[in-house]
Formats: sequence, C-alpha cells, structure tokens
Amino acid sequence: MSHETRNSTARPGSSKAAGRAVRMAVATAALLLVTGCGGGQLDLYDYLGGDSQPSSTANAPATAGQPLTAPPAAPGAEPVNAAPGSDGGLGNVDQALAAAQPSSGIERVSLKNAQGVAVTVDDLPITNFDISQRINLENALGGRVGTDFETRKRILGTLVNEKVAKSKAQRMGYQLSDRDLEGRVNGMVKRMKISREELRKQLAQKGVDESTLKTQMEGSMYISWVLAQQQVDTDVKVDQAKVDQKYNEIVNDPRMRPVTVVTVRQVDLPVEGSAGAMQQQLIYARAVEAQQIMQRYQGCDSLKAASRDIFNVKIGKPLEADLEKLPKELRGALVKAGTRKLIGPIPGPQGVRLFANCGTRKISPPAPSREQIEAAVRNEQYENVIQQAMAEARKESFVDYKDPAFRP
Repeated sequence: MSHETRNSTARPGSSKAAGRAVRMAVATAALLLVTGCGGGQLDLYDYLGGDSQPSSTANAPATAGQPLTAPPAAPGAEPVNAAPGSDGGLGNVDQALAAAQPSSGIERVSLKNAQGVAVTVDDLPITNFDISQRINLENALGGRVGTDFETRKRILGTLVNEKVAKSKAQRMGYQLSDRDLEGRVNGMVKRMKISREELRKQLAQKGVDESTLKTQMEGSMYISWVLAQQQVDTDVKVDQAKVDQKYNEIVNDPRMRPVTVVTVRQVDLPVEGSAGAMQQQLIYARAVEAQQIMQRYQGCDSLKAASRDIFNVKIGKPLEADLEKLPKELRGALVKAGTRKLIGPIPGPQGVRLFANCGTRKISPPAPSREQIEAAVRNEQYENVIQQAMAEARKESFVDYKDPAFRP
C-alpha cells in the first residue's frame, strides 16, 4: 500500500488547455502507428502481416516397387547420407530454421498464466494480462517494445495513471460517454484509411483484442481531462537537439543494418503406419523416390512438377531465415547447393525430407523520417508532463502494489 486517501476539489481548467490536452491524447495512439515510443527503435506499420507457415500436399499415384537399398546420389543433387537416423551432419534443421527467422523487432507476449493482479487502484484491478496486452498493442501499432522488467514497469505506470485519472474524474462527477470513445476510435481508423474490421483483424494477428485499444484511448482521454482540470500547459516545445540525437541513435543502431535472408522450402515424403524393419525398408524406398525428385529439380518453381508421379509428397510454404543465424553446417550446405540443387535426402522417424534453397535477398528495417523522430520526442516530452501532473493525482487515490518492485 503506497498512498493514503485524500479528497480534493477541482479547479476549473481553461478551454484552450483542455482542447490541447484532448488533441494530444488522441494523437498519442496515432503516433504509435508510425513510430516506437519507448523501445528506442522504430518499426513501421508494414509489420502487421501474418507469420503462419502452412503447407501444401501434392498427391499422385504410387510408382512401382523400388530396390530397398541405400540410394545412390542423384546427378545434380546435394547428397546426404541416407542411413536411417542420420541428419547428414546438419543437426536439427527445423529448430535451426525456426530460431533464425528474421526479426521484425516485435515480440509477442504470451498471455498464458497472466491473470494475476499486479496493482489495484481504488479497488480497480490491473492484471499481468493487462500489462501483456498493452505491450502487444504498442508493438502491433508500430512500436518496438520488449518484455523486460523495466518495460513492464513503465507500462504498468501508464495503466496506473489511467486508472487514477478515471477514478478522479468519476469522483468529481465526470463520465466519458461511449459515444465520445467510439468517435475517437472511428476517427483514428479514418486517419489510418482502413475499416474498423480491418483494424480488428490486424490487432488480432498480433494477439490484441480491440477492447485493449479502446481501454488505452479511454485512459488517455481521462488523463487529458485531469490535465485540463489542473490547468497543465500541454503545449510541448520539441528540443531539436534531442531530435537529432535520437535520429542518429536509431539510424546507426546495428539492428537497422541490412540482413541477408535465405528462402527455404522443405519437401517431405512421409512414412506412415509402420515400425521396425518394415519402417526402415519404407524409408529407403522413399529415399529412392526423393532421388527422383532431385534429378528432376530445376529450381523452387519446379518442385511441384519434379514431384509428379510420386505419391504423398508434401511441399512446404517458403520459410525465410537470417542466413547468419543459421548453424555453420546448414548455412554451408545451403550456399553450396545454390538454387539449382536440393539438399538431401535426410531420413527420419516419419519419413524422408529434402530442402530447397530458393534464393537470398537483403532486407532492412524501414528507415524513420526525421518527422517521425520529432513526433516520438514530442510524445516522450508529453509523457513527462503527464507523469508530473499525475503524481499529484495519485495522492488522492489508494494504490496498492502487489509486488513492491513495481512501485515508482
């Protein structure tokens, strides 16, 4: 328990300050659409894409029986030992590719076991789920926010300020109407030039419910009301020297450097419903069929044609990986094979697998403009104004931190 309860009377705020505060509050959510405001790194709206990797299956009639011996290397192929259980010295390829996926700087927070209460403000709870949702929201709207303790503490401080402002407003007889809140959300959607349903879908892809966005905007509007009551000057003047400093920090950040990305597709020839010696024989037979695919292969676009007449071939969707993050052996195999040879066949308990190098490309995080950096600095300065003003408002509320480490 960190604060005692006191009552206070409201002082009327000027209409000019109130209008400016409301505009700044609404702009806070909009700013997140183009710039990160707390992670020290920018990440634009382009990253609101899906990241699932479904696979497709090409079924064809089975071929005649093949000799059940280790198949010879196919001409033009990049062979790997076909002995059952061998990984060809490449290690766990699935894990390596998953670990090397290029990072967008966005980390989605797991929401499992996140319902514990972190703080109560005048009996209004703030849960760990609320903190995780707000982190996901900032990232979904263009921020680059981590999950470290300091970030969670900062996010919690913002949530506490919003609850304190709402509690103060309600004690003084002010209640934000649903109509006003819906108007703010619709106004933001209009500026984004997308539909409300598109916004919901884009948020859902990043694990965020629309109610989290509405709660953030509601909290900002209540804070703006408190600032107006306290006659706080919210006319923030941006220090251009800070803008230059922040801009240089971001453009020179190592995470902004181009990354070489390799596109990989995997081809599976599964073995189902067998065990023991029979399974080994079937794996050898599938390895022979894999060699046929390798002989026909002319590049990633030819995978479907190369798999014709071979039963139950599963061709995976393209998967991108940061070439430098891959294990040395796998990286070397991909480079050596190039785009005209397949890597494999690699046998395993479920069948035989091939890998295709579909090419490499350079990607770079979107470079921020100076205007975006200036907007971020303005937002940070506005946050400082909020913190100073809300320090007084907090004294009027009962704030109970369940974990003392989160106290400001």
